[in-house]
Amino acid sequence: MTIDELMRQIEETERLITAYRNADEVIVGTQDQIYCRRGLINRTTFSAAEIGNQIVNVLERRLMAMRAELEKDR
Repeated sequence: MTIDELMRQIEETERLITAYRNADEVIVGTQDQIYCRRGLINRTTFSAAEIGNQIVNVLERRLMAMRAELEKDR
């Protein structure tokens, strides 16, 4: 992955963190190879209070890893 691609991913992840922090509800779905043409299957809606913080935590860890990779590559 190039530095430009990594920087775009970092920006997108920062945007997602803000979006999930401000969300009222989160829709979670599954997708597999067989049914991928149909889009998401097995959708479930959660309130942001139920799942939002967990998603933000995962995204923050992902963001830290990407920033570390960016510093390593510079």
